[in-house]
Amino acid sequence: MVTIKKIEIKGFFSQGDFEWNLNPVVNILGGKNGSGKSTIFKMCYAMLSDENLLMSMEGSVKKIFKELTLTFSNNWTLYWPYDSETLRLNFNGKVPSAHVESILVKDEQGNARKLNELQVQVCIKLINSFEQHLDKAVQYGQQPNSMPLNDPTMLDLMIKDQIDLRNKDFSETMENLMDSTDEAEEKRKEYTAIYKNTYAALEKFLTGYEKPFKSTFDFSKNGEKFGYEHLSMGEKQILLLLLMVGNTKQQPCVFFMDEPDLSMHIDWKENLVTELHKLNPNMQIILSTHAPSVITGWHDKVKEVSQLIKK
Repeated sequence: MVTIKKIEIKGFFSQGDFEWNLNPVVNILGGKNGSGKSTIFKMCYAMLSDENLLMSMEGSVKKIFKELTLTFSNNWTLYWPYDSETLRLNFNGKVPSAHVESILVKDEQGNARKLNELQVQVCIKLINSFEQHLDKAVQYGQQPNSMPLNDPTMLDLMIKDQIDLRNKDFSETMENLMDSTDEAEEKRKEYTAIYKNTYAALEKFLTGYEKPFKSTFDFSKNGEKFGYEHLSMGEKQILLLLLMVGNTKQQPCVFFMDEPDLSMHIDWKENLVTELHKLNPNMQIILSTHAPSVITGWHDKVKEVSQLIKK
């Protein structure tokens, strides 16, 4: 399992050099509003995934950093030296974005490698709670006809996508294990247990609803049935998180979680990291939050942005 070992940012918002040595299991980043937590997560994800980086800084990228380096547990490094040639700004509707044009990858011997050689070793995920709560799907040209809401947010759309992915994967997995051998039966039990873990975790949070939950993730309360789109913001957030982590099927991955506890009750915040880790113990969690003090069991994994900047 390849994880991120260190994040280094030179000239971070002109404050100094940021350096964060990461734990292979759980890492929690605290900091004031505007301290740069979301920016760090989005830049790291953009480098690894080779996807567009949504910019909340309205194009003022030059002021963010001079150099960004990720070091991995296999001692490979991913290096992004910022200059005008390495970043291209785009505007998708109302949403400014930036695409990393060129980054450098080196292996443990210092030899240059290609980005896709690293990507096959590191499965990278991101959830950015604040933007997914506010942004409308139509801003991104995504307005699916099958959505029950007239104006869904990205949060609604992502939940739908994760439900569809989960059910498709489960169906295909079971079809591939139709053999009547003992080995196939053991694998069916193993995979069924993994998929059921999402339901079990959801029951620990959404205690006010009737059980069991179904693959459509419809809900019942006081005899009334309704779809996930009618859940509260915090309930939608926990559903999306559990689906995304559950859909990793306990495969090794690095998961950036930017304020995943947004809109959640303090009781949920306390148990969130532990439940996510149980759902996939092979996942490296890199999480930001405004309430690190309420997260139970992981206080030794908490760092503040201000602690990691060397003047």
